[in-house]
Amino acid sequence: MRVSAAVVVSGALLLAGCTSTGSAGGGTTRPPASTSKTGRLTAPVTGQQMAAIVAATTTENNRANQSLSLPELKSYEAGSALAIDGAAYAESAQLTNSECSFLPFGVKVLQAMAKGGTSYPAQFVVLGNTYQMKPPHGCRTSTAGCPDAGTILVFSRSTASSPWQIVLEPNADPGDTIRLRGSGANGSGSIAAGMPPAGPDPKVVPTDVANALEGYETSGHLGSLKATYFTGSCWPIPDPRAAYEQYRKSDVNEAESYSPASDLVSYVTASGRSALAIFTLHFEIQLVPAEASSSIAWASDPESDPVTALLPTGAYSRIVENGSLQIAAVVGSGANGTDFTIIGSYGGVTSISGTKGSTSSSGGGGILVSYGG
Repeated sequence: MRVSAAVVVSGALLLAGCTSTGSAGGGTTRPPASTSKTGRLTAPVTGQQMAAIVAATTTENNRANQSLSLPELKSYEAGSALAIDGAAYAESAQLTNSECSFLPFGVKVLQAMAKGGTSYPAQFVVLGNTYQMKPPHGCRTSTAGCPDAGTILVFSRSTASSPWQIVLEPNADPGDTIRLRGSGANGSGSIAAGMPPAGPDPKVVPTDVANALEGYETSGHLGSLKATYFTGSCWPIPDPRAAYEQYRKSDVNEAESYSPASDLVSYVTASGRSALAIFTLHFEIQLVPAEASSSIAWASDPESDPVTALLPTGAYSRIVENGSLQIAAVVGSGANGTDFTIIGSYGGVTSISGTKGSTSSSGGGGILVSYGG
């Protein structure tokens, strides 16, 4: 969940070269595109405008998080970011102390880079670090997980008069937010150690990651993935193989599938020999009892796991969870032959549906391995 109340701008705000296929919708009015003396569009935004957009958006974000206002969320988010965070709002609304669900924090901007040219949708990316701010009365500062994470924000708008909205927002480990190539590249971001020197077309990476996750779930072999992708404190990808094994112990058969969305954006890194690719994978998790005559006992208990609020308590013969997983990866081919290195992620279950089963033959356990944001 993107939660912030203030923005500290430092380092460079740059014009960068990138490719994109994303989109955006309506919301609050934001600064217009910059133009040259001849009136031609030279960049969708200037550095000063990007800083203003981030500051305005974080103020809206913090206000919406406190009230769990979906209309306000829609004013500054779109795409999979809106789907993930909208579901999180619905889950948090079921809690007895929802005002403490999303504590305020700020963003220190390390780099903000925009694509030049006149084509739309227009986009720019922000690389930064988050930091905690004073929590609301009655709430405590977070000490769990990774309260001061790295962050990657992709803003998009569909026309010159459309508002800027966040469409991608993966978390990253502090220090792993890399430096990108652009005019006047004096940004304070740095390339993470071990980044591969050269790489293939970033367009193939979403499918490669999707296939790797599916293969790992069914076989238990990591392949091009790394075990650390599933164990970090700032951005762990939910482990599909661990979910498979846990459900099997509860007499539930589980199958996950992943499909790339059409929101890939990529930026050349400062070295010029690799690229940062940011994209969404939509996922579907199907759960059925191991015994055809049994049912899955699902317990909706938002206080212990908020995402369970998306499906009422009951016995089900089939449960389907749908959601989105955003990925940030550096694309290149290193000595180990890997074509990508994942440096961040963000995701969540966005809907859960179930087919009612027999309450008299409820078997297995309704254990949910959730996708946390």
